[in-house]
Amino acid sequence: MIEQQNKRRPSEEMRWKQFYASGYEKILEQEFPQKTLWKFLEDGILSDKNRHDALVYFGRRISRNTLVEEVYRWGRVIKGMGLKEGDELLIYGPALPEFIYILFAADMTGVTANLPNLMVKAEDLDAMVGRSRVAFVFDGMEKRIRETLGRKQFEHVVILPATRSMGYPLKLLASTVNSLKRLGLRFKAKYLTANAAIRQFGHYNGPLEAAGEIDKPAYLFSSSGTSGNGYANQIGMTDKAMIAMCRNALAFNLKGSPFREGTRSYCPVPPFVCTGFFTLVMAPLHRGMTVYLDPRLSASRFAKNVLTIRPQIAVATGGYWIQLIEQVDRLIREGKRPDLSFLRFPVMGGEGCTPDALRHINEVLEACGCPLALTSGYGLTEIFSVSTVDYEPTGFEKDYSHEVVCVGYPIPGVTVGIFDENGQELDYGERGEVRIKTPSLTCGYIDHPELTRARIRDGWLLTQDLGMLDSSGKLFIYGRMAQHVVARGGEKVYLFDIANRLREDPAVKDALVCRLETENGPIVAHVVLEDDIRESDKENVLRRLDACMQTFLPSGLCLAGYRMAYGQLRINTVEKIDRSYYTHLLTGYSVIRNGRQEAVAFHKPNNTSLNK
Repeated sequence: MIEQQNKRRPSEEMRWKQFYASGYEKILEQEFPQKTLWKFLEDGILSDKNRHDALVYFGRRISRNTLVEEVYRWGRVIKGMGLKEGDELLIYGPALPEFIYILFAADMTGVTANLPNLMVKAEDLDAMVGRSRVAFVFDGMEKRIRETLGRKQFEHVVILPATRSMGYPLKLLASTVNSLKRLGLRFKAKYLTANAAIRQFGHYNGPLEAAGEIDKPAYLFSSSGTSGNGYANQIGMTDKAMIAMCRNALAFNLKGSPFREGTRSYCPVPPFVCTGFFTLVMAPLHRGMTVYLDPRLSASRFAKNVLTIRPQIAVATGGYWIQLIEQVDRLIREGKRPDLSFLRFPVMGGEGCTPDALRHINEVLEACGCPLALTSGYGLTEIFSVSTVDYEPTGFEKDYSHEVVCVGYPIPGVTVGIFDENGQELDYGERGEVRIKTPSLTCGYIDHPELTRARIRDGWLLTQDLGMLDSSGKLFIYGRMAQHVVARGGEKVYLFDIANRLREDPAVKDALVCRLETENGPIVAHVVLEDDIRESDKENVLRRLDACMQTFLPSGLCLAGYRMAYGQLRINTVEKIDRSYYTHLLTGYSVIRNGRQEAVAFHKPNNTSLNK
């Protein structure tokens, strides 16, 4: 009994410290001066003394001095528009150099940059524009939110083309096409081109830099993760918290120096993806790296750019890495084995893959000269960026025996604990809610104090993710705790546990179990078959899976249909599995009923019941 009482909790014992490089404590103990995130980043950017370019955009190289000059130019525009410290401006667009300039300029001037999720529905966006009086919008997305921008609260809408920072002749060609798209905006007085905004407001000559109130929200990001309500909520991130994440990254960088002066980072993600944007833009710029931008976000583009840009740092979801490796596999079969030795910090984040898929990815990386395995990570908008990484600077020793991929150990400055439903911390090897404590924690959900109180308690962020710490202190994430059904006997069954059980069948490459968006919400399985499974084998596979589920699921609970396909699960434009597509897919299912295979389709409002 005494031994049990004296036992230290995992969050107190912190076994994961064994993975840290010496000297990390000194960095975490440093007290950074009160300043904005921009001033912190500017110090790092200028310390490079212009030895390395800051950005490369469609072949045009942008120096570090030019980046700083552009930030101050747009700072004058922002102040010239009459925006003051504490005001908000809306930024809506992909990874363009101008959005980086404006993002930093807003922070420098003390104006809060509002970056809504580009995937959010129009009706949800209306609730996110807040007090913004000025909007900076990518011309390719203006039409999507034109009704919102038509509000009287917007005094100025600056349209930013993707072509402005391109080099010639590509800029000339693309500008000719895009100019046709903007004809409809020419006669709307509050709409301005980037050059018109600079001419009209760029002559401001008053004070630019904020007074240093770093505890107010500097950036507003959107997150649907820990909110748990199915739609995006805005969170506020202060300069103080974001600089704390920079400090965490500096301590992490002592091990292997993944952020290394003179190397390259490839960033396709828009600024609202703050976890990736920090890793691919902010940290690299501060450490003397060159950031390659490409706003065209797709799996095929990611694969092509990694092979041509040859970056040292690249971050993508499991689906994107799988497609890159599939392309590399094709090249190998053609006798054109690519050299991947340039990779120094390949990261899988946002959404992972199966252990078998990760094994194959790493086998191909090793065969092509990459010095290290793919690093799995876990990050959240609410803490600004990464919280755990499974990173080793060299080598391919990984454990693929677990049912889910390991996302690694907490980085310096981050504490992780696993808690039960009563708020009691669990031991190593026990599953429960993942909670995170770090100085980079959000100041709260905007206009939702009750949600802030529910999700942030005693300095802990309640992530709503189900996870487990192994005996070494590494984290495993199973899925969202909300993804469950309750059986007749009251037993809670997680949908991802069902999918993991389906994946154990040798014919199954991947699986997704979800509730359809129909009345009564039947539970179905989308099964990706191994490539060597013949069409004639599908019925036998279905019989095996159905028999497996009858023993695995509690009495009275079953899958209402199985839909089998080849390839991989469909990915949406933000690199994650397109769950919305699958939850609305009502046809093409099969079941075993009375010993025979039958086709099943679901309809609104009449649909198949969850229970047999």
